[in-house]
Amino acid sequence: MFIEIKDIKKDYGTEDNITHALKQASFSMDKGEMVVLLGPSGSGKSTLLNIIGGIESSDSGKVEINGEAVHGMSEKERVVYRRNHLGYVFQSYNLIPNLTVRENIEVGAYLSKNALNVGELIDVLGLKQHKDKIPSQLSGGQQQRTSIGRAIVKNPDLLLCDEPTGALDSDTLKQILELIEKVKEKYGTSIIMVTHNENIAGMADRIIRLKDGKIVSDERNENRIKAGELEL
Repeated sequence: MFIEIKDIKKDYGTEDNITHALKQASFSMDKGEMVVLLGPSGSGKSTLLNIIGGIESSDSGKVEINGEAVHGMSEKERVVYRRNHLGYVFQSYNLIPNLTVRENIEVGAYLSKNALNVGELIDVLGLKQHKDKIPSQLSGGQQQRTSIGRAIVKNPDLLLCDEPTGALDSDTLKQILELIEKVKEKYGTSIIMVTHNENIAGMADRIIRLKDGKIVSDERNENRIKAGELEL
């Protein structure tokens, strides 16, 4: 077992005005799997992703990745954990505006002891012709490809994607999903993706549905669809 999440609880607010973001959430996943956390806004999926990623801490429960306990880590320990083990892709690209595509990806490589070859990855990302451009010279899809490259170049144990296609048109959305699929197949990357888009879940190995802070179903996808064949 690569990841074990057990009885995660997370509340926000005060006793008079409290929000139960997660209620005893539990699941596990194997190395190399792609898991989609599916649910409407406010279901707790992004909170769960942030706790797995060490961005937030849970009120109770445990998170273990590759045998390493994330719960109970100090902030300094969580920083080291994120740097050594995780890659992040968000809806907002968060690229450094005065650096080129290649330089933005190299920023991720500098954080890793086992980085992938930057030139090879740029080819995989389809960015060879754009490697010397800065973000303002790129389309939204090209910026998201660069963001994925910065996350993947670290050769992370786990790639976390929080609504990575939310700001893209349908054609570009499919291209980015195909790229994420390609990364998984080429590098064996374990992936957890948050989305509210039911159709995207069709490409995952596992589909975990959340509602009102609870995991309401955890299903293996026996009829996985290639990203390029999704109806979006």
